Amino acid sequence: MHGYPVSNYFNIARAALIEKAVPHDIVITRASQEPEFLERSALGKIPVLEGPDGWIAETVAILEYLDDKFSAVSLRPNDLGTRAHARQIVNIAQVYVEVPCRALFPGVFAAGSVATKAQADALATIDRAVAAISRLRREGPFLLGDELTAADVFGFFTLDIAQRVVGFLTGRSILDEAGLRDWFASVAARPSTVAVMADFLSFLAPYLAERDAPYRLEHPIDA
Repeated sequence: MHGYPVSNYFNIARAALIEKAVPHDIVITRASQEPEFLERSALGKIPVLEGPDGWIAETVAILEYLDDKFSAVSLRPNDLGTRAHARQIVNIAQVYVEVPCRALFPGVFAAGSVATKAQADALATIDRAVAAISRLRREGPFLLGDELTAADVFGFFTLDIAQRVVGFLTGRSILDEAGLRDWFASVAARPSTVAVMADFLSFLAPYLAERDAPYRLEHPIDA
């Protein structure tokens, strides 16, 4: 798996590998527009999975490939309705949480700024999406019941970043507001999450320093 532990997309794919107990190596790689890297990842993004079937980029594609290739432990629900709900949550997390959240990164994880109107619009979209995920949640420790699915893995690493960003900018906890704190804690306690988050925090500190970012790891809203 090629990627960088600050990337939530890389962390989603890596957590899936750990959950499935698939032996793998990590190659620390940044996104790049160099021709050689574009041959492996058409958009030059991370993560990129290198394996017997060639190079596979895009996190959703990687997760689907892993479920097809290593089906003994699946993150894809067997029930078709539940599977559709899981895919719906993944889509909401990716398009309506991660994308607007990323627009706020310059003023949080770098020494930049975001226009007031753009920030307000992004925060409104994130709030709406997190509320939607909460409405889709079913009874049980995970988003769709008793079994961990791709919705949990994708949702956890997306909402972890969103919690940090929104908390830093507003002092609010989107997890608490949406009633997702207990779910978040359930996923956070899994060995896969513990391992991935340890590397995330280790790599994030120098990443923030490199960019003279105003965000600090000890920000209280993240607890």
